[in-house]
Amino acid sequence: MKTGVILARFQPIHNGHLQLIKKACDENEQVLVIIGSIDKLSKRNPIPWTIRKQLVEKAIKDHSLHEKTKIVELADLSDESDNSHDWGFYLYSFIVSKINQSDFTIYYSDGFETITSWFPGFLLRNNVSLSLLARNTCEDGVSATMVRDMILADSLPEKDIVPQCVYDMRQTIKAFLNVFK
Repeated sequence: MKTGVILARFQPIHNGHLQLIKKACDENEQVLVIIGSIDKLSKRNPIPWTIRKQLVEKAIKDHSLHEKTKIVELADLSDESDNSHDWGFYLYSFIVSKINQSDFTIYYSDGFETITSWFPGFLLRNNVSLSLLARNTCEDGVSATMVRDMILADSLPEKDIVPQCVYDMRQTIKAFLNVFK
């Protein structure tokens, strides 16, 4: 079965993430959406994973993508900046355990060098395909950092940047952001 994989922290989910998920759903029979860094709470990761999962589930359902997607969560192996092959093997084995197959495509919007550093060449040649969508082409370069800053400044627009569920929960999200100000 052709499978796409999305790995993101979703701090919070925004329309760039949704664009990536839609692309993966259009090109695959099933899509595994992985919420990363579930064991971290910090300024960079201020929203607890349970709330992030709730928002991701709601956004995916609201966009009628739920029939093709499975949402799971993943703890970091070590520091989230770890781009070693240990991280790549950890991620690969986690994905294989969830989809029960060894071949898949990862949809990603960050630097090519970052994601290719995770996996040894033989996995990239034989098992892991990459579909990179440049961040600046996704929804005018929106990022979760930008969204968090807008939420803190009470300037998040209701349309075009985030799914409605994030806009509706912006005050709850803001409370978590204020903890790490």
